[in-house]
Amino acid sequence: MSDRRLLLVRHGVTDWNREGRFQGHLDPPLADDGHSEAELLAARMAADPLLRAGRIVSSTLRRSMATAEVLATRLGVTFEGDARLIEIGQGEWEGRTHAELEATDADRYAAWRAAASIRQPPGGESIEAATRRVTELFDDLKASDGPWPTCLVSHGGTIRILARLLLQPPPTAAWALDVDNASLSVCSAVKGRWRLERWNDTVHLLGRTATHVDESDGRPLSL
Repeated sequence: MSDRRLLLVRHGVTDWNREGRFQGHLDPPLADDGHSEAELLAARMAADPLLRAGRIVSSTLRRSMATAEVLATRLGVTFEGDARLIEIGQGEWEGRTHAELEATDADRYAAWRAAASIRQPPGGESIEAATRRVTELFDDLKASDGPWPTCLVSHGGTIRILARLLLQPPPTAAWALDVDNASLSVCSAVKGRWRLERWNDTVHLLGRTATHVDESDGRPLSL
């Protein structure tokens, strides 16, 4: 089993997630349930030697930083912020709900919903720009001596970019991957390539809190 293991964690749930409100670069806090989700995930990671992160790197947005702080406290490690892990910017639609957009920006919203693959809202950060910053961080991690496992705490869109870099699926396939709040995905380096061990694992949440919030099979509802 490889010692070079990446643990990908999406932040706990926010009220904006529940409302279907675009977050992007805006900075809503975790909901109370989001803190509970982080505690449940932290307990699971602490109990499994393969999941005990030696290093935690978080998006600098507070929904991720608060999740990372819970994990770090339980695991007895420090965590660091890195702005390259922030969510993909959602432009003019940040802070707005799907219902609002259907009523006030109907044509552009309908075109966005109908797009076959991911399509950025008006004025949103381009996928190419987000991919460049995430790739830079990913290259730094690969060149690092650790400590491993390394846990990245981030966001649904950013984790999908990481999936593209790690697993090299067909160009649009990563956007069809579900990434639930407080989910855990694990990849390990084997003979120079990354192997998927688990994806969107939320066993620690089952029966405790709602999962699949603001996610639709085959597409994120909003980022």
